Amino acid sequence: MQTSYIYSVSRANALSQSLLSKTDVERLLVAEPGEDLQSALKETYLAPYIVRVPGESFELAVEQTLIDAKRLLHRIAPEGDMFRVLWIQYDIHNLRVLAKATAKQLSFEDCKSLLSERGVYEGEYLFSNIEAGTLDSLQSGWQAAYDKATQLVSAGEIDKVDGIFDELYYSTSRDITAKVGDAFMKSYLQTLIDINNLKSRLRILKNDSFNFKPAFIAGGSIAEDKLETEEEVLSHFAQFGGADYWKEAIEYYQSTGNTTSLDARSGEYMILFAKEASYDMFTSASLVLYYLKCRQAAANIRTLVVGKNSGMKESAIRANLRMAYVNE
Repeated sequence: MQTSYIYSVSRANALSQSLLSKTDVERLLVAEPGEDLQSALKETYLAPYIVRVPGESFELAVEQTLIDAKRLLHRIAPEGDMFRVLWIQYDIHNLRVLAKATAKQLSFEDCKSLLSERGVYEGEYLFSNIEAGTLDSLQSGWQAAYDKATQLVSAGEIDKVDGIFDELYYSTSRDITAKVGDAFMKSYLQTLIDINNLKSRLRILKNDSFNFKPAFIAGGSIAEDKLETEEEVLSHFAQFGGADYWKEAIEYYQSTGNTTSLDARSGEYMILFAKEASYDMFTSASLVLYYLKCRQAAANIRTLVVGKNSGMKESAIRANLRMAYVNE
């Protein structure tokens, strides 16, 4: 097992060096929309992807980098299934799309463009199990959750559907980590749940008239009764990187009700969490870190291209970039 980790971690670390660099970012920032921007993209790690996707679409190219990163990790890891916690969220997204589509009686073909290929199961296969009523053959509890979601859709209560699938993601992830038994993946999920619960509690404290579901997810390290007040919530946030790490994002949320900065900070913290754990080469942390870096690089590419094409000022684009783990 240790020998296998040395190979897979070394491979992932080497590949991560070819991702978006600060030089790439600067080149993209000064590129003019159109041909110049497209040329600049071909000078980044996206080059081999852009030339082989239809219309040289940067969106398709970016998505393919993440699909390939997923497939690579599954192939080189000692136990590829341990990473299903990273992929299962995309299956849940697909179930969410297909359930909501029933409100407009849309076919699978109508929804296909909205589905992600990063999940554990291919979209067609997932849909075939929906039609057959056999979702539980994929993961425990999926059929009941999907049936409940479609009932809510039929009743016109689509706003409640997201809560059903959010809860399903975490319950499925807990089952996966328990079955695989990987120590880092367990701690990764626990931290993810803790941060989710802290953000949910902030929302409730700010909007106590709204009934957010799920308000609390089991499986984290922080008990629900320890999150009663804002002071307690802020104190627990400080356990994850320090109070200063979250200060600006929390203040922005509290003043505007917009979760964008808080969500971005959460994603960055999970990279920091994986990075700190990755110093041990005999764990899965480095492999998770590689995928999170791929995801961050993809987010930065989208921010740059959309920002340039929409005429945003360079300063505004820079403010939306996540540069902490971009390669030098």
